[in-house]
This record gives sequence, C-alpha cells and structure tokens, in this order.
Amino acid sequence: MELVVAVQKKELAEVHVVGTSSVPFKSMLGEQIGKAIMNYHVKNHVQFHMSTGLASIKPSSTDPNAVGSVVLKDGTEIPADVVVLGVGVRPATDFLKGSKLEGALQKDGGLKVDGQLRVQGVEDVFAIGDIAVYPQAQGGEYKRIEHWNVASNHGRAVGETLGKRHDKLAAGFKKVPIFWSAQGMQLRYCGVGNGWDDVIVKGNPDEMKFVAYYCKEGKVIAVASMQMDPIVTRSAELLRLGIMPTAEEIRGGKDIGTIDLATRAIDTTA
Repeated sequence: MELVVAVQKKELAEVHVVGTSSVPFKSMLGEQIGKAIMNYHVKNHVQFHMSTGLASIKPSSTDPNAVGSVVLKDGTEIPADVVVLGVGVRPATDFLKGSKLEGALQKDGGLKVDGQLRVQGVEDVFAIGDIAVYPQAQGGEYKRIEHWNVASNHGRAVGETLGKRHDKLAAGFKKVPIFWSAQGMQLRYCGVGNGWDDVIVKGNPDEMKFVAYYCKEGKVIAVASMQMDPIVTRSAELLRLGIMPTAEEIRGGKDIGTIDLATRAIDTTA
C-alpha cells in the first residue's frame, strides 16, 4: 500500500489494487479503519478490486515478453503495463538445517530465542531481527516481528550486552513493537494485535484522524493512530510498563495522556 501512495505522484493512466480481503489491512486494523484508508486512496483515483485474487497474467498482444493484462478470480480483466505482486517474505534460514541451531528452527523459518534473545539450546548464540521468534513483553507469547525498528532495538540490546557495557538484556527484551506506514497520512501502530476481539475507535477515520485501541479479553494489546501524536508513542510505553488502561476504561473515556509515567519505576535496561 505504500507503493500505491508513491505511484499516485506519477502521471499514470490508472492504478489498481487487488486484495483477498474486503478492505486493506482488515486483519490488522479492522473493517472500519481499513475502509477509511481505502476510501482515501479512492479519492486519489486508485481503483480497488477486493475479496478476489489474481488468476493469471496475460502477455501483451504486441510483445509476448511483456505483460498486457491481468485476469482476476472473479473474471475481471485489467489492462496493465506493470504488475507488482506482494507475495510476502520468509526468513532465509534453510542453511541452518543440519547445524546445531536446527533444533531452534520454526516452521516459518524463524529461530526461537529466549527473553535475552539467545537461541534456545545453544550457548552464546543470539538471533535478532526478522528471524527471531521471541517472547513478547505483553503476556510472553512467542512472535516473530518483521520491522527494521524492532531489528535495530534487538541489535542495540545484544551489542551492548556483548560489549559488556551493561547487561541490556538482564530482565529480558521489553520494548513494545512499533511501526509506521505512509498512507497519505502517517499511520502509526504499536503492540502485538494478533487475535484482537474488539476495537475501540476515537476520532473520525473518514478524516484520517483517529486512534484505535485493539483489545483482547478486555485488555488493550495494540494501538493505531493517524494525526493523533503522540498517542502511539505513549501507548507503547504504557504497554511496556503494564499500566495501559483496560478496554472498559478506554470506552468509558479514560485519557491515557493523564497517566503520570513518572510515578512508575522506569526500567531503563529494556
């Protein structure tokens, strides 16, 4: 979707987006926020074909080595000069099979590590970044996070530990994942929202100005926003410290900006 924003600035005849869900980002942000972001792009002349997928790519009638159109699963045919496929990524860790690290390899190619980012079952070997399957500060669930910000924080913590400046990981890696995405406005997000069962939206998504709290079993597990800084930065710290208000409190009007972080003992090693 960031590519969609980038090509909007070019003088292109048409821009089409094909997706398998009903709106972009549905599993992560939900229907309401996903629809608002989609509508923003529609206003900028992007055409969406959702709840379908790619069936085939047809060559150009004038050049068999170039694309001419794409055919969707619903039968729609779209003329195209360029096709970009977003197929995702997978850790390139197959070379570790047969090594002493094989026992830590996960089905998706990640490497399972402990709270100190050490590969489980192997002494003095760390794994960081996209391949690290590590316990999250929120609840201890093992997850692999694909974002350079997480990788950078992993590297800094392990580097300082190995350099013996201080044991940055003595209490485990505690930083809450945070990322952002250029969607015409900056979308900001923190937490690990997998499996959320409720979302509380404040503001107006149709104006691309909102904060959304993603909740699971009554607890806020992730927060997304647009044009509401510094809510996500503050939320990341509240999640890290374990003092984020409950879903009931947020729905009742609790303002997270009123929570005094200085009243808590800040763990500077995380």
